[in-house]
Amino acid sequence: MYNKATIEPDEEAFVKAFNRQEHNAYQMLYRLFYRALVTYALQHLNKQDEAEDIVQELFVSMWKKQICFTSYTALRSYLYHSVNHAVLNCIKHQQVKERYAKAMQKDLSQLHSFSDYRKEEVYRQIYLAIDRLPERCREIFLMHMDGKKNEEIAQMLHISVETVKTQKKRAMRFLKNDPQIKISYGQWILLLQFSCSFTF
Repeated sequence: MYNKATIEPDEEAFVKAFNRQEHNAYQMLYRLFYRALVTYALQHLNKQDEAEDIVQELFVSMWKKQICFTSYTALRSYLYHSVNHAVLNCIKHQQVKERYAKAMQKDLSQLHSFSDYRKEEVYRQIYLAIDRLPERCREIFLMHMDGKKNEEIAQMLHISVETVKTQKKRAMRFLKNDPQIKISYGQWILLLQFSCSFTF
């Protein structure tokens, strides 16, 4: 399938073997492209392990999906395009995490500056808003705040788990948009986390 001196495959034979999912073709895929693709990913990522994970996951995905190619060029283009796409997604995900962490840190620092009176007033606003939820929605949300899992709530109320999830999301939207809660969304989440077993 390939010239051992140059480790270059007979491109047509290699692609045919790959399309048939022959084990030696996947070994050759690794030998030909793994290090090059990891190096390519590292041009935009700072972590070796992230670059390696992207390439390894791509190879596994190709094996599971049984992707076939019409030519060696098409296969090579697919590899680099897929790695590039995965790298961009990784960067976007990291940027979102960093923005979220900064926003939560800002909210947390502002919470620390609240007086006890101010915190009590915010708690009052939040729980009054919860009282304004529709009856079943409020019931499910309060059970969730008590630390009960979706499955427990569903069993206790004789409803489906999906209904529980839907009602919780409905409650979150309502509370997030309630004009009477005079703090940011992140701040009131933190307050609830500090005051009870509420988790997301």
